[in-house]
Amino acid sequence: MKRALGILAAIIACTVALGAVAGAAQARAIGAFTTKGAWSFWSAPGLHPPKATADKPVFARQLATSGYFMAANFYNLNSPTPMVGQSGPFIFDNKLQPVWFHPVPTNVVANNLQVQRYQGRPVLAWWQGVVNNVGATVSGAYVIVDQHYKPVATLTGQGGWVLSLHDFQISGHVAWVSAYKNIPMNLTPYGGPANGVLVDFAVQEYDLTTGRLLGTWDALHHVPPSQSKQSANVVVSGKAIPWDAYHGNSIQLVGSNKFLISLRNTWAAYLVDVNPSNLDASSTEWTLSGNQKISTFSLPTKASFHWQHDVRLGSNNVVSVFDDACCAITGSKKFGPASAASRGLVLRLNTSNHTGSLVAQYPRARNFEVFFLGSTQVLGGGNVLVGWGSTPFFSEFSKAGKTLLDVRWPGPDVTYRVLRQKWVGTPSYPPNGAVRKQTGKTTVYASWNGATLVAAWRVLAGSSQTRLSTVVSRAGKSGFETAISVPGNHTWFEVQALGSNGRVIGVSKPFNSGTRPPASGTSGTSSTPPLVGGY
Repeated sequence: MKRALGILAAIIACTVALGAVAGAAQARAIGAFTTKGAWSFWSAPGLHPPKATADKPVFARQLATSGYFMAANFYNLNSPTPMVGQSGPFIFDNKLQPVWFHPVPTNVVANNLQVQRYQGRPVLAWWQGVVNNVGATVSGAYVIVDQHYKPVATLTGQGGWVLSLHDFQISGHVAWVSAYKNIPMNLTPYGGPANGVLVDFAVQEYDLTTGRLLGTWDALHHVPPSQSKQSANVVVSGKAIPWDAYHGNSIQLVGSNKFLISLRNTWAAYLVDVNPSNLDASSTEWTLSGNQKISTFSLPTKASFHWQHDVRLGSNNVVSVFDDACCAITGSKKFGPASAASRGLVLRLNTSNHTGSLVAQYPRARNFEVFFLGSTQVLGGGNVLVGWGSTPFFSEFSKAGKTLLDVRWPGPDVTYRVLRQKWVGTPSYPPNGAVRKQTGKTTVYASWNGATLVAAWRVLAGSSQTRLSTVVSRAGKSGFETAISVPGNHTWFEVQALGSNGRVIGVSKPFNSGTRPPASGTSGTSSTPPLVGGY
């Protein structure tokens, strides 16, 4: 398979910090998009999430029934075609219908939407940031909103560190986040240039209420760069690119005083025992690696992994991994060969005799390669959700490995990870309504971006916006936007959202055929959270 420079630039976009690479000005905004192949709505004309489609067959009755899919789309910046749909955090259901979508400005892209708990309450958190046309991360921030989609905070990096899209975990009022920084370094001991640059990785701890940096665990102080499987001497367009020795790509808080991190380019995950008085003095309890020279655990060949993402430790020492099994960046502007097909991987560790065993594996297809990104989530009922990263797919499997759902993103769109999580959204803004009149036919369109408790819609009509007392139609909720046929000849309308008990839980503003709904689908609510921290 041909591995082109365009893919190389895309992987750099996920790794390299501010000022790492200099390039020409972009030909278009990084969030440029086309609406062809995206959703469009009469009642929310400014929302255009990408339209995902499922390959047949779909075993709908065997899918997990708890939780929604969580994702955020972006794309290869060197793609000759724009992204399909806007970039933004995106919640959708088992039928792949949008539940909530928040488009970000076209000068940034979004990634890594997750449900977290902040001060005991559920929130949504995602990364959004600026990358240039050669893939260097210029800036990045994590955005947090509550169940009403009201802004809570935006967190940005301090001390010269740029917050990366890779992971963000909240415990109480404290956030643990992945960060990158470029370190000028003599790389000759590692086969690189004397005047080289190492891309360092850190886990940083921030107080979300103040934005204060509480501590930094610096990979360079704990993991020898010599453990890296990535060459320190990669030349692109005649220039050596910064050495991404570590590529930290996941963080998991384990108990009250440990965290587990994944470093893609050492093929390893590290369980770190936190020193509460000095985070950078924390010790490594164990290392799990496809490189047996550094692994605490002996792994059989079928359980080994390489270039991995999204390592998570579950109960009974069960570990889930997305095993990319691909690939080193070579000096010839290409990727090296994959060691195997990419797969979701589940292992079990024996901490007494320091061995690991294969529990299950979930490949999408034979010889199916994922160059970068990816996620594996073991769901509560036993199903396993796998996001195929740099390829435009995600799949849900039964515990035994049967493919229950295989979903394709449109065009060049990809996602960092796809998760299934529980969420209840009760927007602070009202529903939206729009009306379309054609010869002899009136259709009212109703939507409420992010509302998860709507069971049905009721339409009121009248001769003026102050006389809307007649119920002219009702319909069960159908997808993000419900089209409701309305009899008679009316001028003004109102839509009411009904809960499962039939009670009104939301009312739109009055509208007629000349009313333009709010473009964002959020009735003009501010989308800019208060800034916490600084660049």
